[in-house]
Amino acid sequence: MKTSTWRNLIVSGVGLLAAVNAGAWDGTGHMLVAQVARERMSSQTVARVDALAALLDNNGTPYNGVSIACWPDDIKSRDSKSTFQGQFRTWHYIDIGCLPTDPDVLSHAPELTRTNGDVIAALNHCISVIKSKKADELVPNEAVALALLVHFVGDIHQPLHTTARYNPDPKPDDKYKDDAGGNGVSLANLADTPWSKNLHTFWDEAYRRYYENGEVRALPELQEATALGSPEMQEWLKKLAPDAPTKPDLQFDAKKYVLEAHTLACAEVYGTLNEPYGAKNVKLSEKYVTRSAEIARRQIVLAGYRLAALLNELYGK
Repeated sequence: MKTSTWRNLIVSGVGLLAAVNAGAWDGTGHMLVAQVARERMSSQTVARVDALAALLDNNGTPYNGVSIACWPDDIKSRDSKSTFQGQFRTWHYIDIGCLPTDPDVLSHAPELTRTNGDVIAALNHCISVIKSKKADELVPNEAVALALLVHFVGDIHQPLHTTARYNPDPKPDDKYKDDAGGNGVSLANLADTPWSKNLHTFWDEAYRRYYENGEVRALPELQEATALGSPEMQEWLKKLAPDAPTKPDLQFDAKKYVLEAHTLACAEVYGTLNEPYGAKNVKLSEKYVTRSAEIARRQIVLAGYRLAALLNELYGK
């Protein structure tokens, strides 16, 4: 999953910045999900999403139908003056383990509050708020519900927002019980990032990562204020097209989608990494980086397709 004590635990050796870097995909990735969805949304749905996005604000920054996907991460910043600053942090992920002996977090979900809960319960709650047209003490209005929904659909397609590797040999005095969705796996060759150099950060950006001369480099990000309708956005849509799924399952089911991404995390993210629990200064191979980029791009497009289907159901009638 993603955040660490922002997800309630900052893993030793990851550092304080990991607590800020809580976004599943990075901002560009989330906007790509929203743009892919926008391409498949009805005009009625687009109009409603744009109208609700315009009601949001963070430090004077306006939002549109694509940048709305960034709002739930933007309000996490300590610099945010939003009344929602620091809230909904645990709603972005769920820590499902890969081994049958790991904690059963699906059957023992925490109560959903503004500072507790998981992404499955949070996403379903936001959908309920929009369908019922009844806000509550958790989600105070439809604009917030929509922003969270758009973001969380992206989150549940990032494999490390659905999965954590648990310590297979825990000791009574251990400070942490798991690796916080890869935040505890430090990387030796992750370049071009202001965040902590760990496996979770890599997967947040895997769709725009490439291998060059032994280092894992990154393609440029889109700018939140100008991404919608920009030539750079159109270029990204072209980059994503080859990895688009051909027959996606669009019958929305948050738990099912989480378990799909979880399977990817166990088999690909951790499985092909081939490193033990607690590994540090891991060097990613060119093969791993290339394969991860393909998976991440497919997941972003899949998230966009599913987001469009859901929003058309909610607003397109």
